Parts: sequence; structure tokens; C-alpha cells
Amino acid sequence: MPNKDVTEYLIAKVKSEGLLEGYKRARKPKPPSQSDDTFLKAGYRIMEEAGALPREIELKKAIAEQFEKLTTATSEEEREAEFRKLAELQMVLGVEQDARRKFYTDKS
Repeated sequence: MPNKDVTEYLIAKVKSEGLLEGYKRARKPKPPSQSDDTFLKAGYRIMEEAGALPREIELKKAIAEQFEKLTTATSEEEREAEFRKLAELQMVLGVEQDARRKFYTDKS
């Protein structure tokens, strides 16, 4: 039996015998861990209900619009100009996402 299974078995056995009743240092189960995405989704939902859009969402919409302009461009110069605008928007989005991740993960 792996160590984790033995440990879980012994904990269940001690609990069933009531040996942990009244024990001050008995641990309560941890809540399930949530990823950053869960909190971001909740935050975005709250902001959406309030009518506010985060900068990242605005940039993603602008990127989608710019991509449409790029696909409809006819001349090579026009296509190149639209591509530069698209690349700049993607760069700005990447920088802002990196800054957000760094802000929420660096706890120095």
C-alpha cells in the first residue's frame, strides 16, 4: 500500500474510533484549491454585471476587429499596415497580461 493510502486509512480508523474528538489541534479539511482562472472569471463576471470592461477584454475585442480588417485588406501595403496594427495590439495585450500575472503571483 502506498504511504498516502496508509495515512488516509489510519486517519479514518482513528476518526471512527472517536480518538480525535475534542482534540484541539485536529485539522479541518482544506477547501479545494482554486486556480487563478476561477478568481479571474468571477471578477470579470462582477465587472460585466457592473457594466465595466477590463482593459484586457477591450484589447481582445480590438484584436478581433483588427484581424477582420486584415483579412479584408486588398493591397499589399494596406495588409502590411493592418498587420502592424494587429501586432502592436497583441504586444500590448501580452504586456498587460504579464504585468497582471506578475502582480498577483509575486509576493515578495
